[in-house]
Amino acid sequence: MQNNKASEKTWRLVQITDPHIGPSRDYCLAGVQTYETFRQVLAELGSQKLAPDMIYATGDIAANGAPEAYELFAQQMQFLEIPYGWLPGNHDQLTIMEEGLSSASYWPMLEMGQWRVISLNTSVPGKVGGALAQSELDFLEQVLNAEPDKPVIVFLHHPPLPVGCDWLDRQRIANADELEAIVRASGNVKAVFSGHVHQDFAGQWAGCDVHTAPSTCFQFLPNSPEFALSDQSPGYRWIDLRPDGSIDTGVEFLKETGQVVDHKAVGY
Repeated sequence: MQNNKASEKTWRLVQITDPHIGPSRDYCLAGVQTYETFRQVLAELGSQKLAPDMIYATGDIAANGAPEAYELFAQQMQFLEIPYGWLPGNHDQLTIMEEGLSSASYWPMLEMGQWRVISLNTSVPGKVGGALAQSELDFLEQVLNAEPDKPVIVFLHHPPLPVGCDWLDRQRIANADELEAIVRASGNVKAVFSGHVHQDFAGQWAGCDVHTAPSTCFQFLPNSPEFALSDQSPGYRWIDLRPDGSIDTGVEFLKETGQVVDHKAVGY
């Protein structure tokens, strides 16, 4: 009976990404206290009448891999009391991350009713850009082939396609063509959701939708050839996985944070 109910349910997920939390609560990046804006995003989620079934954090949880950053993140997530999943980004340190987030282990695949939710690690130690190890590609292919009738979404940090910012597009998944071949061959990946680009973007790739999510700290200026920041406030993406295999998704932004972006920043 429980399985039948689960298969008839619309599952709401929330994607948060790129908090860039530092080793202390007052850590500032590009003029923004990143822990504070992250806390405000979670407060917004916690105030909603209908809580999401799960929150997914798609990387760059820490600004520089400090153990204290993951402790601060975990404390806030536990306070919210909503199940969450995570994956690493290029600013994270996976070993330290696993230790700091031990109460929520990394799960590459979760079942939500008929849906399969897959997380892939695109981070490459010492590199800003993304790539998928052969083990990640093999895992994805195995899961997709095992249950070809199940609809799938994929979470990852780096996007597989250009988003219109020259400087960011050089950092997308280097071997995205190998990923594309697997996704196209399966036909059951409904959407891909990535972080890294600090902006809301939607496109088509490998026969499915691709969405990025706004950061919980600051946003990059869309369609900029060089590094530039936007005045758009922090936000998150909501994702509804419907029992008929369709998806609804959108983004929400905070109205006011009390933070002012430093447009003189030349990097992050």
